[in-house]
Amino acid sequence: MKIDRLLQTDNVWKISLSTEAEEDVSRLWLIEYRMRFGTAQLKMGGIAGVGTNEDHRNRGYSRRVMENSTALMTENGFDVAMLFGIPDFYPKFGYATVLPETWVELNTGEAQAAASTYQIRKFEKGDEPKILALYAANNAERTGTPLRDETRWKEFKMGSNFGVVAAPFVVLNETGEVIGYFVCDDTEENCILCDIGFQNRTIFETVIRFLGDRASRIGAAQIQCSMPADHPFAIFCRRYGCRTNTHNPKDRGGMMRIINQSSTIKGVAGELEKRLRHSAHLSQWSGKILISTDLGQDCLGIDRGRVTHTNSKANAFHLEMPQDKLIQLMMGRRSIEDLAIEPDVSVTGGIIPILETLFPLDYPHVWWPDRF
Repeated sequence: MKIDRLLQTDNVWKISLSTEAEEDVSRLWLIEYRMRFGTAQLKMGGIAGVGTNEDHRNRGYSRRVMENSTALMTENGFDVAMLFGIPDFYPKFGYATVLPETWVELNTGEAQAAASTYQIRKFEKGDEPKILALYAANNAERTGTPLRDETRWKEFKMGSNFGVVAAPFVVLNETGEVIGYFVCDDTEENCILCDIGFQNRTIFETVIRFLGDRASRIGAAQIQCSMPADHPFAIFCRRYGCRTNTHNPKDRGGMMRIINQSSTIKGVAGELEKRLRHSAHLSQWSGKILISTDLGQDCLGIDRGRVTHTNSKANAFHLEMPQDKLIQLMMGRRSIEDLAIEPDVSVTGGIIPILETLFPLDYPHVWWPDRF
């Protein structure tokens, strides 16, 4: 068996395991993204399409292509990796669940009580620049969201087993300007909202009424919205008596691992500095925090609101944990107080408040059109 790496485009690799007869028996695709970490950005590898031919399974072939993907990302300067995984398979490769799945549900009849103010039409190719601008503005500090690049964005082609074709729409003001967009499923069975962007929140009521009428037409008793629990649209829906269900899956779903710990810590230092400066009590704190994982050691130097990656480790406070738990802490999946009781985690007690400020619980998200 031999491993092949094929750069298919400037940002997509195919990694495959082949027999001597050139039969492709196991493979995955690696896609390069820029992922937001608050206001910072990281080079992220998106792992997709992991699979082995049925008659070649249980021979360790998927392990070989997964391990090779980590090696390729290490060689090419990736900071982190993400995938949407099946249960209980990817932790062995260092991946840990970081993304919650939140659904906001509204009764169709209650949604139809909303007033429609703006015009709605189907998405057209010429709408792309405005939609990309709205997406960038709305997700400017949303951890987990990939940047949508005008040269690489795949429009609204749904990823990661969404299961149905997407139906994108735009919202227009009285002069015909695009001031919002939303995406729902194009079926006659359910009414699911899976992406939304807005110039201002006044479009929300129009969108809810549209979804209510659509759900009524197809006989759906409720509308389902996939979005972070703290999203402005999710909060707006509360006035209609919505139900919010957040599922935190275990060892599956949206998972990540750190590839290069030093570049990752350096890459997020600016966002950590922003968080610290917004703290009323800790913005003047000074000290060093040595972060130790199975990937190595990195030291954060903090000086009255300034955060830097430093080589000086003298007199540093200590935070020690596996990298899969560090990525959960960074992404806001788990709190430092929750992690501190784990047997493989060690933290100097006096820095727990500063770590809570640097790494608060969060609502990271990847909208369905961006999943891979």
